[in-house]
Amino acid sequence: MTEMSFLDHLQELRKRLIIILIAMFIGMAAAWPLAPTVQHYMQRPLMEPSITQKWQYSFTLWAAEKFPALTSRLGIEPKPPQVTPHKLNYMAPLEPFFVHMKISLITGLALAFPVILYQLWLFFAPALYEHEKKYVYYFVPFGTLAFLLGDLFFLNMVWPLIISFSLAYESEFLFSMLNITQFINFCLRLLLLFGVVFELPLILLILARVGVVNLGMLRRSRRVAILLSAVIAAFHADIMTMFAVAVPMYCMYELSILAIRLFGEGRRQPETETAVTPAGVDVPPGDV
Repeated sequence: MTEMSFLDHLQELRKRLIIILIAMFIGMAAAWPLAPTVQHYMQRPLMEPSITQKWQYSFTLWAAEKFPALTSRLGIEPKPPQVTPHKLNYMAPLEPFFVHMKISLITGLALAFPVILYQLWLFFAPALYEHEKKYVYYFVPFGTLAFLLGDLFFLNMVWPLIISFSLAYESEFLFSMLNITQFINFCLRLLLLFGVVFELPLILLILARVGVVNLGMLRRSRRVAILLSAVIAAFHADIMTMFAVAVPMYCMYELSILAIRLFGEGRRQPETETAVTPAGVDVPPGDV
């Protein structure tokens, strides 16, 4: 552990922030040509059937093969999922360009995420003991992997459900005119949220290993975790999005408890100084 003054902390923070901004700028430049591909991936729920429609079709197909008489009696027929393709619209001249910039920024952040995690670790490293600093070898790679898994989980599981729920309100009297800025902003905001939420098990595991939190504390705080998950999810207006955000968030909390049970807790012990005994001086065994 290293003692630092308040000004030293500010200088260290400025140094880490500058490196993070440079890494994000480089990541954004590298992600600029990838932005159309990322945008197309975000718009997949507008062009393809949702995952629930695919699951429903697979289930009805399986039921029709296994129980043909029952499904015929109930009038259940496997129908391939159908979807009406939707296009996003924009009304401002440079709106698509600014959307392209936002997508490049978030994609660049994902590319620069290992550097960001490492700089954050270096900022907090002076407050750690020597035996605790080894966790950086787990924090950076597993933290990056957790962030990417959170984003992939959202794009492939949660996002199609939200869009499918939204488009279900269409009828002959009601049709959607989705704006590109609102659509992409909504998606990017949830991408960041899910990426951070999937970091929770790793963060709590490291905090448990260094002795800041323990298993009993987390078990007693389950109600608080449920409340916080609901409060964070409540910032999204529709009930489908609230449910899709709150449930994975609390599941990550339970996964944190399971990870701590599997990998154990640590104990934060300060480094002890070894007393130096002058040569030629006999010290009784009880005084050592």
